[in-house]
Amino acid sequence: MTISPGETVGAYRIIEPLGQGGMATVFKAYHAALDRYVAIKVLHPAFKEDPNFLSRFNREARIVAKLDHPNIVPIYDFAQDADTPYLVMRYVEGKTLKAILREGPLPTERVFSIIRPALDGLAYAHAQGVLHRDIKPSNIMVANDAHVYLADFGLARIVKAGESTMSQDMLIGTPQYISPEQASGKPIDERSDIYSVGIVLYEMLTGRVPFSADTPYSVIHDHIYTPLPLPTSINPNLPPNLERVLVKALDKDPAARYASANELSAALDQARVAAPIVVAAPAQPGATPAPTPLPSLPEPATPPKPANHTRRNALIGIVLLLALFACGAFAFADRRALLSALTHATPTAPPGTDPLKAAEERVKANPNDPFAHIQLGTVLANRRNYDAAYAEFDRAIALNPKLSTGYLRAGELAEDQSDLNRATNYFEAGLKTQGDSVDLLVAESDVLLQQKSDDNARTLIDRALRLDSNSAPAISAMADYERALNKPVEALRDYSRALVIDPNLPAAHFGLGALAQQRGTAVEAKRQYQIVIDNTDAPLFLKDRATQAMKILGG
Repeated sequence: MTISPGETVGAYRIIEPLGQGGMATVFKAYHAALDRYVAIKVLHPAFKEDPNFLSRFNREARIVAKLDHPNIVPIYDFAQDADTPYLVMRYVEGKTLKAILREGPLPTERVFSIIRPALDGLAYAHAQGVLHRDIKPSNIMVANDAHVYLADFGLARIVKAGESTMSQDMLIGTPQYISPEQASGKPIDERSDIYSVGIVLYEMLTGRVPFSADTPYSVIHDHIYTPLPLPTSINPNLPPNLERVLVKALDKDPAARYASANELSAALDQARVAAPIVVAAPAQPGATPAPTPLPSLPEPATPPKPANHTRRNALIGIVLLLALFACGAFAFADRRALLSALTHATPTAPPGTDPLKAAEERVKANPNDPFAHIQLGTVLANRRNYDAAYAEFDRAIALNPKLSTGYLRAGELAEDQSDLNRATNYFEAGLKTQGDSVDLLVAESDVLLQQKSDDNARTLIDRALRLDSNSAPAISAMADYERALNKPVEALRDYSRALVIDPNLPAAHFGLGALAQQRGTAVEAKRQYQIVIDNTDAPLFLKDRATQAMKILGG
């Protein structure tokens, strides 16, 4: 539904648009019967594709409409217009905290005068069983009379309600303020909102958010894994007692954070009394001010950022290899094959060397190394020498029938040739020989989805997730299944979850491209497809699909 100024939505005449986000568009409107201006939030049409959404919307809107607190923007009404749901709220004359922060650093008292009332409203909502789920500067309003409101509870998920998809696209909507557990798709409680408030407070006191990057997925990854940059490394004037508050509020582990908004408020009051605070101007790009020593400040209890999978698995492989050398159980070639399997790496040719020649030399030097044949087969497949590629993959399978990589590469080659039966035969042979494998189950589910055998695909995906519930390929495969069933909100959620775990996963980027193409967002679709095409690790069939999609889009 397209809404323009002068049109009527229910009893409200639209005056002008106020803003637009991933979930809704907000308009200023006039209610003639009560002679007052209101704000109308019209939800995105994509929500209508969920057959249960309207009933859930009505149920949850009734609950949030009962929130009655001086620091929460009240909801006056909720209804549907042409099956498009909308919420009617108080129109607040003033500025968002986001707009205020753009004007420059805030004095100490201004920081507390804004964050404390927002926490009061949040504590009240939590007591009613309502989570906000989207706390950020644009959802904190400061009226012209300096009164503070926490806005946008209208799309919050109700703590005690059943499963809801009302805000699942939050995962890529506001990544700078999302909690680690929400980004990971785990259950959340009040402490998730505490984390988001902590990010807002961090930004108010230092001039920037702790994590920012070129892509939403990188930001989300940092929330989950990267240790918090100490606030004094950005604002050296920040006293240690207030830094402790921020570190505790932003702990990766919810159990280590403040348990409630009231507890955070009390900690801020104590820090406020203990020492004056000078807020630094926003850090300039590239500036790295020296951190203030904090001998009494405990290290934040956050897990270290994991090394990339290749390096981590290589270290595991080295440990295992040392043990194997000690017992003399395997020949050198077998140990090298084990290391290759652990690192999931296909050796690359040195710069300036022809990859085909290098792969052939490796096979000649190590004829019994299945990975040498897989490398040669991959190079041949990339050069469209299909028969020779199949021969190399078959040799690898014959040398080590328990190795899934040979079956996987051969099946992917068959997919690229649209020979889905041959692909299925390879995947099934691998599963029969070595038992369940996440990669093989996911690969076969893709073939089944192409064959419109959705239920059978779902069975394989469930098997893969039982093997590893945090497998990025399996989560992305579930998103493929949801996209096939025309469930874009659920698919978007799971593609985002997969990319949090593996930001470079080609299948998830392709899926996001397909979703964007379905929505008619050609620029975003092209961007996602180009990521797949540029990824040297992407399967050939997926690169070809992305290339064909780009041609359709005129790219």
